[in-house]
Amino acid sequence: MKKPSQILIAADTSTEEIDHFITEVSSSLENLGVHCRIWSPNASSTPEITDDLVIVIGGDGALMSLLRSLNHPQVPIFGVNFGRVGFLMNPKQDPADLVDTLLGGNFVEQRLPVLEASWTSSGTQKMGSAAGINDIVLERDSGQTVHLGVYIDEIFLNAYSGDGLVISTPAGSTAYSLAAGGPVVHPDVEGVIVTPLNAHRPVQFHSLQFPVVLPLDTTIRVVGEGVTKRPIRVVVDGESFSDIEELRVQARGDSVRLLRPVGHEYIQSLLTRIIGEGQARP
Repeated sequence: MKKPSQILIAADTSTEEIDHFITEVSSSLENLGVHCRIWSPNASSTPEITDDLVIVIGGDGALMSLLRSLNHPQVPIFGVNFGRVGFLMNPKQDPADLVDTLLGGNFVEQRLPVLEASWTSSGTQKMGSAAGINDIVLERDSGQTVHLGVYIDEIFLNAYSGDGLVISTPAGSTAYSLAAGGPVVHPDVEGVIVTPLNAHRPVQFHSLQFPVVLPLDTTIRVVGEGVTKRPIRVVVDGESFSDIEELRVQARGDSVRLLRPVGHEYIQSLLTRIIGEGQARP
């Protein structure tokens, strides 16, 4: 990647540590002839993206929130982890080292597909939609289990009963889907994962008991049954919408360009942030 001439620095929270870090990075970049814009969704309206690069400060949640606010832009994204796990972020660096990394231009690019969720609301029949790079969770919105009809490319798969379903990208496979028993899927694999949440086990329900990995171009349609008694909500990358009757999920056709420093290895990141490092056997 060529040296950027204009960079947007985005953070969705403000702390003394984050503010100091942003000031140090932006000052160093400006001194080297790179124009910086600093933006927070809490402070201003959404900017038009005319930049060569967007730096996101925070954790995975901040990354997803800011990408949603910016409508998942096509410019490269470099995340700096100020969160806890930060699986989608790069490790926090000293401001001077980060500037060297950014201007050096030696990156590995991960393309994260954007999933589009569209739905019909129960009762009003109003339409809604949202996009995400991590996961789309259709789940119960009361104490009752949900009853769902699940269709894959309009082929009926299952009459499901349980807490709901997680529909995730490979990037999101290490989050809620993994906690629910789904597989970890390498980001170089183009696919989408459907993982059941606490499926009801009595045989008369025949609920899906295992995750399914599907091609990225699959269309998934889920229809709620008896939603007045068994209300459903959908959560798209952490943003919640209630009163869902029917949900459709498919790849939007574009990707977020996530930058990693040269030398980044997915398996090493999986080991250090998810599995935990143990002693290697010969």
